[in-house]
Amino acid sequence: MQRKIFAIAILILPFCWTAPSQAAKPEHIKQLLATNQCPKCDLKNVDLRGGNFRGADLTGANLAGAMLEGADLRGAKLRGAELQQTVLRSANLEVTDLQEAKMRNAMVRGANLRGANLKNARLRGARLREVDLREANLSGAFLTEAVLIESNLSMADLRGANLTAAKLTKANLETANLESANLTGADLSEAYLGEATLRNAILNNANLKSAYMAACTLVGAKLNGAILNRTDLTGANLSQADLTNAKVANADLSKTILTMANLTNANLTNSKLINAYLFNTNLQGAILTNANLTSANVENANLRNTILNSADLSQVNLKSANLYQTNLTGAILSDVNLNEIDLSLVKLMPDLFNHAARMNREPLLESVSATSENSDRTTAEQQSKPSLSPPRRAGRFAEEWRRNNRQRNRN
Repeated sequence: MQRKIFAIAILILPFCWTAPSQAAKPEHIKQLLATNQCPKCDLKNVDLRGGNFRGADLTGANLAGAMLEGADLRGAKLRGAELQQTVLRSANLEVTDLQEAKMRNAMVRGANLRGANLKNARLRGARLREVDLREANLSGAFLTEAVLIESNLSMADLRGANLTAAKLTKANLETANLESANLTGADLSEAYLGEATLRNAILNNANLKSAYMAACTLVGAKLNGAILNRTDLTGANLSQADLTNAKVANADLSKTILTMANLTNANLTNSKLINAYLFNTNLQGAILTNANLTSANVENANLRNTILNSADLSQVNLKSANLYQTNLTGAILSDVNLNEIDLSLVKLMPDLFNHAARMNREPLLESVSATSENSDRTTAEQQSKPSLSPPRRAGRFAEEWRRNNRQRNRN
């Protein structure tokens, strides 16, 4: 009987036993307060709110769960310190050394980290809302799911940082360096990224709605499926960037460089691409309904199956562009040189003019060189074709186009 009771006690003991709460070692607290030096000390869950630890040496110290709200830690050495779930709200950590610090789920709202060194720090899920991170070094930092809403990261170094699913709504990243940073699924809506460097950055499925990205460097950046609706990209450099399936409606891409960029199936409805440089750009299947491409350079671009209905293509350079099955219904082609373009494969070309007439629009063609239907057609026959010169009403143009086409077919 006693053996049975003993056996039952052993079985239920693990469920009844509670681990003692971990606390800082008293001697380590005394050492810190007396000398301001406590490397590798055990200071777990210690309450040091409002304390003055300016210049303290806490290298490798364990401060997990500690209360350091409002503490002065300017210039302190916290390299490799354990700061998981540590409360650092409104603390002053200016120019503090936090390299390789482990700060998962740390609460740092409103803190001053200007000029701090957080290189390779682990900040997953950290709450850094409204934090001053100007000129901070966050290169290689792990900021997955971190909250940086309304934080100031201007001039910060974020090269190679992992910001996957991070929240950066309304954050200030002016002139910040995010080269090769991973921002997959990050929320950067309404963020300020003027003149920021995002060369080779990964922004797949990122939310950049209404962000300010004027003069940004996005060379080679990956923006697959990214949301850029109403984003200001004026003067940005997106050469060789991948914007496949990106949503770029109502955005401003005036004077933007998109050389060799991939915008396959991107949605650029109502966007501005005035004076944009789209040389050798892939726009296959892209939607540019009502887009304004005035004076844009689209030379050698791939516009196969691209939708440009009601788009403004005034003075656009379309030399050597691929217009196979391109939809130009209702497009404005004022002062466009089409001499070196094959219009025979343009989708719904006759309907372009009918639609324009109904919309009371006037597509203007500076000169149209019709494609030869037979290789043996003589130069004299080509020169005898009627000239179609501007200005003409759309309906009249369409009627004459059909009449001339029927005449050529009979010949």
